[in-house]
Amino acid sequence: MTLGKLSVIGVAAAALLVPATAAIAAKVVVVRSIGPSAKAYPPGKALTDTASIKLGNGDIVTLIGPSAAKTLRGPGVFTASAVGSASLSSAAGRRGRFGAMRTGQVAKNPGLWDLDVSQNGKMCIARPGQLNVWRPSAEASAKLTIKGAGKSQVVDFAAGQNTRPWPAQLPVSDGAEYQFQWAGGDSSKLSLVTVGSPPSDLPGAAQLLIEKGCQNQLDLLVQSASKTK
Repeated sequence: MTLGKLSVIGVAAAALLVPATAAIAAKVVVVRSIGPSAKAYPPGKALTDTASIKLGNGDIVTLIGPSAAKTLRGPGVFTASAVGSASLSSAAGRRGRFGAMRTGQVAKNPGLWDLDVSQNGKMCIARPGQLNVWRPSAEASAKLTIKGAGKSQVVDFAAGQNTRPWPAQLPVSDGAEYQFQWAGGDSSKLSLVTVGSPPSDLPGAAQLLIEKGCQNQLDLLVQSASKTK
């Protein structure tokens, strides 16, 4: 075999190795950034865990990795792996919320894909046919009227119930706005965006929520996974 042929084979082999190496590197996603360097680290930007992050005075960047989230404050030079390696179970133990998303168990706080009717704005909906409506206080029974897509339905909460299934008679319409009115109490408005089957990993879920503009759920995800010092 000639030297020229060996060189071609070597180049081809190196080209095949590049994607494999990139796949091995853990993905870290920027979820918040403020300060002079914010343009260099916009929310949604993906980094490898070996990427260098240079922050100046006043810079604050929050990252989320495969198993935790962490906020970096400048000045300083950091690597994306500074997110750390806290386990999903320990993250769930600190906050409870991501644990509810992962296991489907009812918690004091909503699961990531439960519909928190105490919020306003935009909410991402995964698996509309399995959607749960969540309320913060379950001390007393209550009636919630949901209006949207030209229809109206009442959801009854018994004392002690935080969650109830979304009414089947009121199908979730992608992009539609819904009004939520408690009998004799507060009201809220939410625009619902259906996302099908969401990513099961933290960085993937964060990127989806950023792309769709579901800020309330992004805040919940970051809070749930935040690594304490």
